[in-house]
Amino acid sequence: MSSNFADVRTLAVSIALEEVAKKVVEDTGPNRGTHIDKYIKRANSPLDAAHNWCGMFVNWCFTEAANRCGKIFPISGGTMWSGPKLKNWALSHWESMVWEMPLLPGDIYVMNKGHIGMVYAPTHEGSSLMFTIDGNQSTFEDGGISLKKRTRDFADMDVLIRI
Repeated sequence: MSSNFADVRTLAVSIALEEVAKKVVEDTGPNRGTHIDKYIKRANSPLDAAHNWCGMFVNWCFTEAANRCGKIFPISGGTMWSGPKLKNWALSHWESMVWEMPLLPGDIYVMNKGHIGMVYAPTHEGSSLMFTIDGNQSTFEDGGISLKKRTRDFADMDVLIRI
């Protein structure tokens, strides 16, 4: 699957970086916002459910990229609502799992505590650090930027997926 979706992964990262540049915040309520609501709607989550939207952001980037490339993103929006659901999807699609470094732009991860994000830059030889884009990184109450580039450690990952 991974070679057929290289164009989708590349475009998904570009789309994610464009969203980061918008300085996305939870500006209309907890787990809601001007930009965030489009991620939630694409994943078919009820807007009033106040679900964490980290995976819904990744879903939005990938479905947007797949649509532009004339392909279908193989992971359903509902699966992207939670880390455990995405992990279960990965375990039933072994061919999509990444077991070791290096990681590539567009790889999707689930952290040990269930947070979902994507890799935006390749990893460095011999390093365990990953360069990621993460949604749901601040709260409505603190008013901070909710969509951020981060550096994370490979050891904190539960599942890595390459479509």
